[in-house]
Amino acid sequence: MNIVFIIQSLSLGGGVERTLTDKANYLAEAGHRVTMVTYEQGLHPLSFELHPAVSHVDLECRYFTLFRLPLLKRLPKIRALKKLFLARWNQLTDELRPDVIVMTTYSDEFRREIVSVCKKGYRLIMESHTAFLYDKKPKNILDRLRQAYDLHLIRQCDMVLALSEGDAAFWRRYVADVRVLRNPVSFYIDDPASRAVKGTRRIISAGRLNVPKRYDLLIEAFALIADRYPQWQLDIFGNGPLRDELQHRIDAKGLSGRVVLNKPTPAIYEAYLRSDFLVLCSDYEGLPLVLIEAMACGIPVISTDCPYGPREIIDDGVTGLLSAMDAQALADKMEWMMSHEAEREEMGARAHQAAARYKKDVVMVEWEKAYLSLPSRQSP
Repeated sequence: MNIVFIIQSLSLGGGVERTLTDKANYLAEAGHRVTMVTYEQGLHPLSFELHPAVSHVDLECRYFTLFRLPLLKRLPKIRALKKLFLARWNQLTDELRPDVIVMTTYSDEFRREIVSVCKKGYRLIMESHTAFLYDKKPKNILDRLRQAYDLHLIRQCDMVLALSEGDAAFWRRYVADVRVLRNPVSFYIDDPASRAVKGTRRIISAGRLNVPKRYDLLIEAFALIADRYPQWQLDIFGNGPLRDELQHRIDAKGLSGRVVLNKPTPAIYEAYLRSDFLVLCSDYEGLPLVLIEAMACGIPVISTDCPYGPREIIDDGVTGLLSAMDAQALADKMEWMMSHEAEREEMGARAHQAAARYKKDVVMVEWEKAYLSLPSRQSP
């Protein structure tokens, strides 16, 4: 099978980039022809290593750079860039002649151009890596019109692959073939009891430093209990537009050195293994990979009970804890985890067992079946 993935960039070390890279590598190792297409990569290095058999092509259409221009200059540049993208995309797909093209919900800027290949007979799958209903929630009438047009385009896809039942329920209103598949975890420790470092008194969190991830709430919750647990610290791994604001909040709370904003790392699993538990406090999620990654390393997790995903991953009180979206409620869950060492270790062991269903050799078989299940069209 000849598969093409298309995404803005592989330079951000986020869950989507990691997941697509893992899937591309698995499929290449299984003997499929795989091409990873980006359009905003530029000279930025890849965050995660691609298998030597995976081809990488960048269309060099960096849409985000246009926002530096005044509006009147920006509009003609946008039209020209879309025209350039379409020409390069058509040329590439006609050269590769893929059996399946896979895009994500994040390619808003060039959705129309990507979807246009359906008219030429190519099969197109959209992967929803978020809670679309919340992530793309319209703020005004212009947003509603944009979303309506985006959904019109997505209706032309042959299949939508969602990560949670909640997100899938939304897509079934628009697309006939909607399936729920789990993301694979890259690393699964064989024996969590063999973790070299335990009792580090370190809490870990990882993700983009933006509004939906609610790191402001996490910092507030930690501040409520920090004085009672002076040996504990919180390490946050991620980049994003709120870095300076969050650092100011940390400093204002007197938590400098105890709450640390670390840059993203490709060795995130080593960071999990040197932590006691993970906390996620998002407003919404797709299927939060960080929860699964931490559980695969044998540490328990705490998450806000947000739509969608955490409740489908965590067995509350067994493999982790679910919290209301409230600083005090989250602080109470964190304090329980910090003060119950034996129970925390037992919970981590159960979390590790539960994460086995996300192992790559289990999950990727289902993704491969989904890609192969599309009936072939007449070649373009």
